[in-house]
Parts: sequence; structure tokens; C-alpha cells
Amino acid sequence: MSNNNRTPQSIKKKPISDVKPKSDLLSRRSFLKGSVGLAASAITAGGLILPAQAQFGGGFREYIPYDATRDIHYGTRYGIIEHHYPEMNPTGEKFTFVRLKYPGGDWYTNIVNYYRWPSDHKFTEVLAENTTIDIEVRENPQYVDIDDAGLFEYPFLFMTGHRGIRLSTEQVRKLRDYFERGGFLHVEDCDARLNGGRGGLRPYIHEMLRKVFPEKKLERLEMSHPIYHTLFQHDEYLGGDKRIVGISDHDEAIMDDDRVMVYFCPSDLNCAWEGRDCYPDDKAQQKWAFEQGINVVAYALTR
Repeated sequence: MSNNNRTPQSIKKKPISDVKPKSDLLSRRSFLKGSVGLAASAITAGGLILPAQAQFGGGFREYIPYDATRDIHYGTRYGIIEHHYPEMNPTGEKFTFVRLKYPGGDWYTNIVNYYRWPSDHKFTEVLAENTTIDIEVRENPQYVDIDDAGLFEYPFLFMTGHRGIRLSTEQVRKLRDYFERGGFLHVEDCDARLNGGRGGLRPYIHEMLRKVFPEKKLERLEMSHPIYHTLFQHDEYLGGDKRIVGISDHDEAIMDDDRVMVYFCPSDLNCAWEGRDCYPDDKAQQKWAFEQGINVVAYALTR
């Protein structure tokens, strides 16, 4: 993964009609830096199992069922989550919106149709419909495990949840390497209201980033930052489905000079993508959440 010096204009919003051919699309391969092996995880036989029953720190565990014969997770109510591998798109020309599976918490939040529709899948469809980015749209939401060898094939990762994160020293090093290769992480707290306004995932995100970047701090993003103006012009922060004054009314970032490496959104765009009612601006806020998600992806692919 590397900075290819493209401008935001190389990715465009689609016109309402007469969609132009996709001639100026980004290649995911252009982000690769060095030789990185593809994922080669062996799939063991044995049918439906619960592979992550061991308790993690803080009493959290990954409890959603896993089917080893198909290499998928089943959602807590219905729907499935497919394990994505880079070789699913052997030419590397399509962008994949992929969820990061991490140990210690509910990495799968909103990813199946618990409310109206799977959040990641819906956002992928909206991204494909409203930009010239060549998107890989699969039948089900996609995830990649933090331990996968193919992690470095993805220039963009998405991460959310309500509770703990427990990374090993090796996993922390791997994330550092991912960012140093040019990778981008969009991470959210699924409920800023928890723990008296401290948030559910937020303190764990802060701890994780302190370990990955001991020399850096999360910085407040002002609305003048290009990440709010890549394709859609956002001069006012409407947020995801939970905009709370003083708690989740702005975003933060880990920066590399003037480039965002980690975009942290505490107002939860993902729940808005899932079709939930948004507070306090409802439909306007939901529209903003989809637009800002598109802005973030476009920013990540052009910076």
C-alpha cells in the first residue's frame, strides 16, 4: 500500500443519469508495497462450531457461531458474514469494503440484518451506486481477521463495536506495519452513551491506538478538513445515529503529517447505515452519514 498522489477528482460522484464508463478507477494493487503473501488459512472439517469460546480480558468473548465447512459466521439473529480473501478478486481492480475482526469484543456489530439490513452491505451498495469507484459487491457482508496474512492487501479497513479489544503484542505490531505501508482504518464507537458518556468501544480504541502509536495522539478533526469535502461538501457535523453535544459531536484522527491514517467517529455512522432512526436530525442525519462514509472511503483511496 502506498500513496499514489491521486487527487480527489479521480473519484467522482455518479451523475443521476447517463453514468459514464469507469475509466479512471483506482486499482487496489496500486496500494501494495513490497511482497505480501495472500491469506492461506486452512479450513478444518467439522461443521458448525463455536471456535472462540475462550474468555478474553474484561469478560468479553466472541460468541457468534462459526461454520468451518463454509468459513462463515452466523449472525446473532439471521444472516451470514463471509470471510473475505484477496484472491476472491484476483485482478485486484475492485475495492472491497471489509470489516476487521478483532479479539475481545463484538466486532460483528450491525453486520447482519438485525435491524433493517446489514449495515456494511447496504453501505457498499450505496457506495457503488453513488461513485465511480469500482466496488466488489458480494451477496453478504465481508470480514477479514486481524491475523490473516492477506490483511495487507486491503488499503481500507472498517472497525466498530460496543466493548473490549484485546490485541496481542504481535497484533499491535502488525497494525503498526499496516499503517506504515499506507493502510487506512475507519473506526467507530457503536454507542457513545455507554459508561456515562465515555462510550463503549471508545476507551478501548484509545488504548489500542496508544499502543500502536505511542508517539501520537488522537486529534480533533475540524470541519474544514478535506475528509469532509472529498465528494460531498459537509460544513456542519450531523454525525451518525447518535450525535450528543460534548460527547459525539466531532470526529478525531491519528495523523501522519497532514494525512489521516485513523479516522475515529464516535457518533456511529454504521448504525445509520443499518437504517436506524437518528438523533436528533433523523433523515437528514442518516443521509449525512452515508455521504460522510463515502467521503471517508474516497479520501482513503486518494491520499
